[in-house]
Amino acid sequence: MPEPLPITSATNPRVKRLVRWRSRPAERRGAGVALAEGVREVERALEAGLVCTAWWACPQLLGGRTVPAAPPGVERLTCPAAVFERIAWHRRPEGLLGEFVAPRARLDDLPPAAAAGLYLVAVGTEKPGNLGAMVRTAAAAGCDAVLAVGPHVDPFHPAAVRNSTAAVFHLPVVAVAEPEAAIAFLRARGIALHAALVGGGPAPATGGPVAVVIGPEDRGLAPTWAAAADAAIGIPMAPGPVDSLNAAAAAAVLLFDAARGRWSFPPQRASPL
Repeated sequence: MPEPLPITSATNPRVKRLVRWRSRPAERRGAGVALAEGVREVERALEAGLVCTAWWACPQLLGGRTVPAAPPGVERLTCPAAVFERIAWHRRPEGLLGEFVAPRARLDDLPPAAAAGLYLVAVGTEKPGNLGAMVRTAAAAGCDAVLAVGPHVDPFHPAAVRNSTAAVFHLPVVAVAEPEAAIAFLRARGIALHAALVGGGPAPATGGPVAVVIGPEDRGLAPTWAAAADAAIGIPMAPGPVDSLNAAAAAAVLLFDAARGRWSFPPQRASPL
């Protein structure tokens, strides 16, 4: 295997491209790249079978950490801490970053819904960190897939990867630009829409597949979703100054409520947190 290519200057074109992607995420999405930063994130991207195209390592920052081996044939680059900190997305970088071919799941790629199928539909979640946290919850609740709806959603942004603990690489996450396309898909697959709406009540008992639909924190779901919903669901809250939860917290409550009775917690997955 060839020796890693040393990159010593922050003005290197490869470095400048990664830095540019921080302020121009659409450019990265257009290039079809997912960035996994951190040992855990890179390991899980490899476990999910993603194709790695570039492997950045900073021995100074990695120290004595055990890191996965770079896949055979992948371009390997090394850089000093000052350069790696320029390309890193996180405040305290570990010293490992992988450029991967981003998954391109489509609605038609999803298998038919099982009778106990569970889906998360995250509408207008444009903050990648929030979307990542919701995908993490969806994976823990046993969801079959996540539909990220909106023209600017970015499920493979480094913040989404980190906050999902790289679950975005293992759970099918489909970016859907228009709500009508998502609604049509759910209708065609026989998946009931349970939309989180102001004034919503308990989720009705259902024997078929369900999609829990969560809107953006600032304005909630649009009338399009309210009109399409099979049920309006909500979270009862104690009287007081708090009248709502953030989208990630609401998704956790509603998904685990929907998951009850659909599957039981294996002992090895039980968590006190």
